[in-house]
Amino acid sequence: MEKVSSKVMLQNEDGPPVYSEYPTELPNEFPIGAHKVQPLVNVTELQAHLRLLGAIHKLKQNVQAQEDGIAARNKDQAWVVFVNRAVHRFYIWASCTWSRSTPGLDETIIPPLDIVMVWHSYLLNPRAYYEDSQRMSTAYCTNLRTIQSMPLTLISSLIDPETLEEFSPSDERQGFFEAMTSLSFAPPLVTDFSDVVTLDCPFCLKRNHLVRWIADNERGFAQTRFEYACESCHAVFKKTNIGIRRFAEEATRRRAGQKVFLSETVLEPRTGRVDTVAADAFTARVFKYLDIAMQINTPITQDRIQSEANALATLLKYDPDTLSDYLNTSVRPNYTSRANRTPLPRIQRLTVAYSHAGLASLDLVGAILRQGAFVDKMVNLGWTEPGRFDQVKYSAPLVRSIARYHAFLDLMIHHPTSFLVPTLDIDLAWHSHQLKGEAYRNDTLNHLGRTPNHEDSVESFALATGYDITAKAWRERFGVPYSVCGCLPDPDAESRISRFASKITHIGKRDKEAKPAGPPQNTRPDLVSIEDDEADSSHPSEHNLQFGDPNDPSTKFKRDARQNKSMKCLASAKKGAARDPWRALQAERSEKRGNDKHREAFTDPYYGYGYYYPYWGVSMAIPFGFYGGYAYAGAYGGGCGTGCGSGGCSGGGCGGGGGCGGGGN
Repeated sequence: MEKVSSKVMLQNEDGPPVYSEYPTELPNEFPIGAHKVQPLVNVTELQAHLRLLGAIHKLKQNVQAQEDGIAARNKDQAWVVFVNRAVHRFYIWASCTWSRSTPGLDETIIPPLDIVMVWHSYLLNPRAYYEDSQRMSTAYCTNLRTIQSMPLTLISSLIDPETLEEFSPSDERQGFFEAMTSLSFAPPLVTDFSDVVTLDCPFCLKRNHLVRWIADNERGFAQTRFEYACESCHAVFKKTNIGIRRFAEEATRRRAGQKVFLSETVLEPRTGRVDTVAADAFTARVFKYLDIAMQINTPITQDRIQSEANALATLLKYDPDTLSDYLNTSVRPNYTSRANRTPLPRIQRLTVAYSHAGLASLDLVGAILRQGAFVDKMVNLGWTEPGRFDQVKYSAPLVRSIARYHAFLDLMIHHPTSFLVPTLDIDLAWHSHQLKGEAYRNDTLNHLGRTPNHEDSVESFALATGYDITAKAWRERFGVPYSVCGCLPDPDAESRISRFASKITHIGKRDKEAKPAGPPQNTRPDLVSIEDDEADSSHPSEHNLQFGDPNDPSTKFKRDARQNKSMKCLASAKKGAARDPWRALQAERSEKRGNDKHREAFTDPYYGYGYYYPYWGVSMAIPFGFYGGYAYAGAYGGGCGTGCGSGGCSGGGCGGGGGCGGGGN
């Protein structure tokens, strides 16, 4: 890539500024560790992805703008209900038999936008998606294998580039979808108390046709406190009961000799490679106590599947906590008698996978709602605006996004045990790569030796600490700041000894003001921009942030601690501005943005917190660090591992948590 030595801002009345210094075309290859690789994603794919994100945002606006139904009473709740219905529609579509008669994906197969939205969020959890596609031979799993790579450019061509509305489907496309699913192609924008869904009772297995999506006291299927009295057996069931019945069914079909692997057993934890031998061994080990209780490892005939599944679910009381107790007791005798019962991470992840009502190993409703925060960020950046990157001269931010993503992967190789946190622009490229499914898996296994799982839900302190580690490692490796958005300045790169020596040389010169820092010398215009209008794209990505209850004292403590750290680092950066122009730029932007909407990352207790936030707590919390954010905790001999995620590095031992230095001239 040719480097332009001087920067010129070209005025454009019809678009954003164009800076000639920054690359607008991708190089032929990027370094990732010892590898030289061709770009893993391209600008066209990012443009298509952004159009899809813009369409999802437009869809949400349309749902919340309805004057009838629940939207007339509560806009946030209306979106949550819509997402629940979209997930239900996805499961119906993905459980049909269409993939067995179609060789690949074409326009006819592409479902409506609401289902594409679910598919999109599912793929952004690559390990869960891939494992779900491999665990069984059902139509659902077969279809997941067929649609494991999202055709972004095809999907974006079905969206109006000006309005971001979905084009009216062709007769063939609409007819195919409706014939296969018996659903309307048009998604249900309005939901009222009269709208119902059909569910099978987990106790008697009889069909219930009158389950409401929304009901009094939040008891509807799309609400946080769902429960329903079966129309046949009159037993009251919840979503967790449905999930445990699914576990019992899968475990029993496995006993009957069918190809069934339970969630969280198929993939080798560190790399994400398929290992069915280890899966069988792990399953036998954690089923030991259940086997004692009802001989669950003993083979049965096909005609006994339903009765044995009912017996197993009854033994487990249709309760995820009981399942967790049985599995943990198998590897930790007397587990249930311990005062402080901490479940093993892998077992807890398995239990979580069966604690909701869907077919996926994760709660897709929660995944979509969390992803919504990232969609909003892309909209606020202006990146989803029609025509924003249509011309090559405007494409520098996307080219930089791709370059930074490859550098981020390179950083993973050199910091394999650290929890690395992406910025918004890196996350866009990362998400776009993940949507390529099979290619993402093969690329990461080939170049990284593992498939990083984009951690979907991380506690705020862990995310903040991981970001600090990432920023320091990035500056050390690439020589430029990781973020220049105006949030926490980088730690002082100069050692304390050097700063002390500098102070000695300035004895007697305190009356002289330090020379102001000149503009930063940008040696890596492919990785960072110093332009104010491009700064926000380097803001830390927070869509996977879980802060907890904003009113909880511990939440306030963590928020205050982060803000105090930010203030100290800002003061340090201002004092040392003459020595480090980059830190001076960060400090200047931080002060300018003190009164605007650009809040310090990881400090807003209401970030992503809306009416729907309690829904995320329906399932038990997934333990942070089992796959690490992007590394397997305990898989390496040293380094941070889960320590960074739990505060073990907060003192700066890994260079992340502390270390703003004392400033000085």
